[in-house]
Amino acid sequence: MALDKPYLDIPGTTIFDADQSRRGYHLNQFCMSLMRPENRARFLADERAYLDQWPMTEEQKQAVLARDLNRCIAAGGNIYFLAKIGATDGKSFQQMAGSMTGLSEEEYRAMMLAGGRSIEGNRSTADRTGAKPGPGKARVTASVYTSHVPAIGAALDLGKAGEPYWQPLFAGYEPSKQWMADNTPDVIVLVYNDHATAFSLEMIPTFAICCAAEFQPADEGWGKRPVPVVQGHPELAAHIAQSVIQDDFDLTIVNKMDVDHGLTVPLSLMFGQPESWPCPVIPVAVNVVQYPVPSGRRCFALGKAIRKAIESFDRPLNVQVWGTGGMSHQLQGPRAGLINRDFDNAFLDRLINDPEGQAQVPHIDYVREAGSEGIELVMWLIARGAMAPGKAPKLVHRFYHVPASNTAVGHLILENP
Repeated sequence: MALDKPYLDIPGTTIFDADQSRRGYHLNQFCMSLMRPENRARFLADERAYLDQWPMTEEQKQAVLARDLNRCIAAGGNIYFLAKIGATDGKSFQQMAGSMTGLSEEEYRAMMLAGGRSIEGNRSTADRTGAKPGPGKARVTASVYTSHVPAIGAALDLGKAGEPYWQPLFAGYEPSKQWMADNTPDVIVLVYNDHATAFSLEMIPTFAICCAAEFQPADEGWGKRPVPVVQGHPELAAHIAQSVIQDDFDLTIVNKMDVDHGLTVPLSLMFGQPESWPCPVIPVAVNVVQYPVPSGRRCFALGKAIRKAIESFDRPLNVQVWGTGGMSHQLQGPRAGLINRDFDNAFLDRLINDPEGQAQVPHIDYVREAGSEGIELVMWLIARGAMAPGKAPKLVHRFYHVPASNTAVGHLILENP
């Protein structure tokens, strides 16, 4: 990848970045399991049998069995997770650290008592092992915007798309499905919100990027949707994460997550019901459930940072960024069922022609005018921010329909010039 990793030339040091985190996910999860005394007892009773319960690589398992922490780290382990193995063996952090240096326990202790390892000679290697940043080849070619109403997915799954209630809605997506067949990207960055499925109230990240190789459809209480497993693009996701975080956006990196209707319904609307989705998807989850939620201005700026990251990736990828959610709707309280056609269509107009201005609209305007769940529309600004700056996009398709269950449905396709 083109993104520079300046830490690659620091000798004797492996930085636990998003690539390492993905590589070592199951190894580190195994280590976490040793926080329970019953699991420590099972591991010590039969280490190989316990390790075989985890989908780790053979190299990772052998590294654990040999208690070779350097090998574990090379295989994606992080020292704070690996410390659980040392604790299980009754070793201190000093003993574990010393084991990776080639010194005996006594020699390492003496070195520390003498003031520790000198920084001299330990700042960088003579030969840089990391790739120099090169010209990016990936680009954002288009953005797609759509509501993600769960009832739409149910209508498709239950064979009701041709019924009079649903037929006008699905007819509005027929031109989009043809456009998508003609313009299938290499990767989709899909912005959506989790609906109390992957994230409980124990932890709700404001922005999260999902770096796994695949994502299972979630069971939201009605059973899993009968749709394909979503394949990820771990390399580009890790690249975006590093670039965007270095641009001062505090993304949460997720290595395992089921995806709900917020992600699968847009895919069904644009691709129909294939046996497998035709391209990888990178989920970007945004909190619009628990306040405070990110501002439209922050979302628009995040889209710009995502575009910058994509354009610095050194593989010739055609990337689309999708913004989903909305439009006007309220699902709770005496105001449930609220629809505001004027607000919705004004939002679509301004998103196309004046996204900078739309980004300044405060939360209270969305909630008051578009309903408590209408705040989802700020996610569309991420996709719009990812479009080429200073150039008017080409409007390929625009569609608006009321209702889909409790919600107004909006849809746009914009192409970069």
